[in-house]
Amino acid sequence: MEIERKNEIKQLISLDNLLEILGNPTRRIVLSKLAKVPHSASELSKILGISRQAVHSQLEILSSNNVVERIGDEKRGGKYRIKNNLSIRIDITPDYYNIQYNMFQIDDDIKSIDLKDIGCSTKFESIKTPDDKIRFLGQQIRDIEHNIRNLEVDRSKLLQNKECFIVELKNIINKTYKQNFLKPKSEVENLEREIFYTLFYNPVQFRKRISIDNLVDKLFFSDLDNFTRDSKIANVRTLMKDMSSFMDFLWEDDDDWFFDF
Repeated sequence: MEIERKNEIKQLISLDNLLEILGNPTRRIVLSKLAKVPHSASELSKILGISRQAVHSQLEILSSNNVVERIGDEKRGGKYRIKNNLSIRIDITPDYYNIQYNMFQIDDDIKSIDLKDIGCSTKFESIKTPDDKIRFLGQQIRDIEHNIRNLEVDRSKLLQNKECFIVELKNIINKTYKQNFLKPKSEVENLEREIFYTLFYNPVQFRKRISIDNLVDKLFFSDLDNFTRDSKIANVRTLMKDMSSFMDFLWEDDDDWFFDF
């Protein structure tokens, strides 16, 4: 059987640091300003009504986490701008949990996308006046925003459907597999349930070969010392053996686990 391995992309920032950064209202305002126009620390100080020292402190946090960078003459203080492309998506419901984020480095050596790439250059170049060019660009941005809203509505409906299927999975586990699947101790019982639902939260991620390390990360969410991590991995492997005994789509082959349906 062909083994599909998902390439892990090393993030430029950890999720904990990202959430801490975005949890601060001052930093969110700073990022909002810098996404529109580069600003110096003194300009941000006047806008925010706080001391330059406080602004420098916030900029240092953002810089050390690769979110912003300083440009221009360093002797004159320079200005700051957004350094990398960052996106985050959070979905939490009574029956589903998912956080996805990505930070992509902006490489100045790579050619940026332009109007030719999206098929608008000919029409744009035929427009004569600056006002008409601005009007055209505004219309294109408006249309894109409209399409994005439609995609978000579709995504919301898909998530609702997905949650409906997950609820049915839980019903089957509670009824059909109750005797075999659920262990007497609540801690073990909960971990069995969590393993099962984690696999189904994103089957694509665990399709074919299961990375036990990745699964443990999804289950425990934080860095563990080597002893605790090895203990957790052993527990997960043992419970997966139990689960595989009555679920034919979960099976082991030479220490590799497969999730196939």
